[in-house]
Amino acid sequence: MIEPRATRNGEPVKKRNVIVVGGGIAGISTALFLLDDGHHVTLFETGQPDKGTSSGNAGVISVASCVPTATPRTIANVPSMLFNPHGPLMIRWRYLPKLMPWLSRLVLNATPNRVQNNARRKAGLLAHASENYEHLLSITGLSGLTHQPGLLTVFETERGWRQAQWILKLLSDIGREVEILNSNEIGQVEHGLKPIFQHAFLTPDSGHILDPNKLMLGLHEAFLARGGVRTSERVLGITRSDPKCVTVSSANGEHTAERLVITAGAWSKKLLATIGIKVPLEAERGYHVMLPTPEPGLSHPINVFEESMFLSPMNTGLRLTSGVELASTDAPPDFTRVRRMIPRALRAVKGLHPDERQIWMGCRPSMPDSVPRLGNIIGHENIFVGFGGGHVGMTLGPTIGRINADLISGREIDFNLNPYKLQ
Repeated sequence: MIEPRATRNGEPVKKRNVIVVGGGIAGISTALFLLDDGHHVTLFETGQPDKGTSSGNAGVISVASCVPTATPRTIANVPSMLFNPHGPLMIRWRYLPKLMPWLSRLVLNATPNRVQNNARRKAGLLAHASENYEHLLSITGLSGLTHQPGLLTVFETERGWRQAQWILKLLSDIGREVEILNSNEIGQVEHGLKPIFQHAFLTPDSGHILDPNKLMLGLHEAFLARGGVRTSERVLGITRSDPKCVTVSSANGEHTAERLVITAGAWSKKLLATIGIKVPLEAERGYHVMLPTPEPGLSHPINVFEESMFLSPMNTGLRLTSGVELASTDAPPDFTRVRRMIPRALRAVKGLHPDERQIWMGCRPSMPDSVPRLGNIIGHENIFVGFGGGHVGMTLGPTIGRINADLISGREIDFNLNPYKLQ
């Protein structure tokens, strides 16, 4: 265990009882950093650590992924995407009436000025992602589960390459390192791809998790080994919030602590509603299918731009992730579209076989501006939140955890948190 750091006044950290609700990457990171500051932490998590959204993603620590979901191009392409059976977007039409407030806010965030502003807000957090991952993995002994090959985004068509130029300009504007590759250079950098791609760019600062399932299990094991308490009780709501304490209820009774951290992903919305706080948070449901490791294999995670498809080489095989489904968190999964992407992966990767080893669905917690919310809530100073990471939730989990732990421990934060506050 690392030595707890002093507070902003140089005094020892005041040890508190803290409840953390939700054990995904943001929650378990928060819990571990709090333990290392000497707090007593109880983690409420109903699911298995290796089954949730934090274990089913593409495993990319994507520090350059600052582009928000809402852009003029996204909104313009929604009709064609919805009616494309291979398209990246699907809406469960029965859920549309409940989804409309979120979609309306999404459209409002698609103006050029808001896109730039939201991208810079995301970039402000992403700039700290690598250092906070290194810190988390070093204190838990799990550094061997990640490496830094960079993220390779590939383009099969000139049209797709032209459409991405504004993204490259945005990355340049915010100071991200990008390497441009032509068709010959793609083959030299990534031997496992077939020679169908004309252009690519590499963001070399991006990291890669070799086994997200094992990482999440390891983080939870480290939490318990360090004295953390975990319970599988489902938190039903917040029943008391005052300057001295906060109380949550479960089926087995009430639980009180000095501080509460809500990192329950897409389910955070329901918990906050119990104290009258409305959050425009929805689940962008994502899918993956695990395929056998191909020969010669991929050395980078690959973003196939035109297909909205990620191909991520992992210790357990090749993970194909694709698409967004807007539906309620409890709607049954529909694996049709992700299975339709398998032939497209076969076109792209040498030696890949279509044997389905595993298939999965999870719920990304997404705000209409694509900007996470974190820190304490105005009017509820002892309640902290950390959710809304969307497509970079796995990347930002340790940063959300580090910031919330520092705030609870009374430390100064070295950048402006106002853009991420839940108003």
